[in-house]
Amino acid sequence: MTPRPVLIRLILPFAVTIGMVVIACGIAVYYVGQRNVRLEQINDLNRLATLVRGQLSADSITPGQRKQIIELANVLDTRITLIDGSGLVLLDTQADPARMENHNGRPEVVAARGNGFGSSVRHSDTINEEAVYVATPLDAANPRGMILRLSYPQRVWAKLDAPLWPILLAATSVALLLMLILGITLRRQWIAPVRSLAATTDRMASGEWDARAELAGADELRFFSHRLNLAAEHAEQQLAHLNHQRADLQALVDSLPDPIFLIDSSGRIALLNLAAAKIVQMPRDQALTKRLVTIVNDEQILELYESVIADVSNGPRHAEIRISRTGQRNVYQAVGVRAQAGGVLLVLRNVTTMATAVQMKTDFVANASHELRTPIAAIKIAFETLRDVHNEDPQQTEKCITIIDGHLKRLEDMLSDLLDLSRVESPDTKPHLAPLRAGEIFSTIRSTMSPLARQKDLSLNFKGDEHFTFPSDKRLLNLVVKNLVENSVKFTPSGGSVTVSIEPQNGDAIVRVSDTGIGIPPQHLDRVFERFYQVDAARSSATGRGTGLGLAIVKHAVHALGGTVDLASEVGKGTAVECRFPAGAEVS
Repeated sequence: MTPRPVLIRLILPFAVTIGMVVIACGIAVYYVGQRNVRLEQINDLNRLATLVRGQLSADSITPGQRKQIIELANVLDTRITLIDGSGLVLLDTQADPARMENHNGRPEVVAARGNGFGSSVRHSDTINEEAVYVATPLDAANPRGMILRLSYPQRVWAKLDAPLWPILLAATSVALLLMLILGITLRRQWIAPVRSLAATTDRMASGEWDARAELAGADELRFFSHRLNLAAEHAEQQLAHLNHQRADLQALVDSLPDPIFLIDSSGRIALLNLAAAKIVQMPRDQALTKRLVTIVNDEQILELYESVIADVSNGPRHAEIRISRTGQRNVYQAVGVRAQAGGVLLVLRNVTTMATAVQMKTDFVANASHELRTPIAAIKIAFETLRDVHNEDPQQTEKCITIIDGHLKRLEDMLSDLLDLSRVESPDTKPHLAPLRAGEIFSTIRSTMSPLARQKDLSLNFKGDEHFTFPSDKRLLNLVVKNLVENSVKFTPSGGSVTVSIEPQNGDAIVRVSDTGIGIPPQHLDRVFERFYQVDAARSSATGRGTGLGLAIVKHAVHALGGTVDLASEVGKGTAVECRFPAGAEVS
């Protein structure tokens, strides 16, 4: 239901009340005035009665007196009646006395005989209208004698009456006019300014703190509007300060790599950074004000949130959370604490690199221990056998010496590879760039790897312009190509071929080593660059067991040179490793 306007609700009760008061007062004034008029008429009639009484005798009336009284009544516009002691009407200036009844029972006559004076206002049966009567004895000493009665009929006193309805109408009109003036004044001084003030406060409540109230209306409203404007100005400054702080806080949390969630007491997200937005896979602005349970699908995060909510001690809760995104599995050390306002703060620290490093260290220790234990055990056994038979069995002695020599060579290679890997992994390793011709790399590989290739009856081929020059570190690049060619020779059967090519492509230098070897199964391609990783024991036994460090050295050396490495292989057809280096860019 639409509320009535304030002006109507404010003025209407006053208008009705004032109207009722005016009517009541008008009626009261009317009746009081009527009473006063009647009293005045009675007094007038009493004075006239005294005048008429002086013209009459107390016991009889002559024809001359009768005529004189009739003339006097006409002049005074007054009805005069004479009543004898028995109540018979002797004279009436407006009626036939013979047809009039006994008047001793009339109230004014009764009062005159009893008190010497009587008056009444009543309906006259003789003239059939209201009249004012005054009666007095002609002889005050004989109240039972003749009575003189004078009266004003209604047609006479109506001329003296004040008109009631015009007075009431005029009074009501004046009251309404005053109410109209009051309403206009209230509207101008109070109602319109209050409405404007209400509209301004609504704008402020909706967030428009730059709105200002107009200084209008009564002094009190002007004072209140001024104070409201001061409060709005202060709130606007505070809001701007809070917005700056929030922007600074948002920039701060966005600069952090760790996902951060701030959930309010109703379970809705109040703050999150870009790292957290990546976890929920939703734009940050879209995720804000959403309920956490509707946008987070990771059960471990929700369990941590629920545990913080359920913890009455308000202490921090810790958990290890594993999340998979775009095929990559990340490990987070998460902590959840209860906020002062009743919400929850969740911080997820990405420890994937640390966890991977710890795992790699564990694997490295295990693999290195295994790789070192095997040749050492073989050397120990061969040495013990040699000690027992070196004078008795020359053939066995030679065999033991060969075993010891082979495993010592393997240990030497392993230590050399470990040293190379340590160098290329070191953050202090800085490549020494200098112009390098492809022919220099071909020459070095040809001299070092051709004997091994001939030993296995392999064809070692070189492809590319030997005069092609590009900036690189000769030592690191030789290390890359040497390990790739060594792997190809080792895993290519006799009669196969190994090809080394160095060619320019799109401003880069492409170093490619391919072979016609046994290839690598697809399930092992993602791990061949790990330290000590070997595809399987049967493969290594058939081709000669390596250290498992060659491709790890290649990966880190290529990275140190600012390049990338890709490997493609097909079982039974061969393997190709392609390294791309910036030929014209400066390597960092």
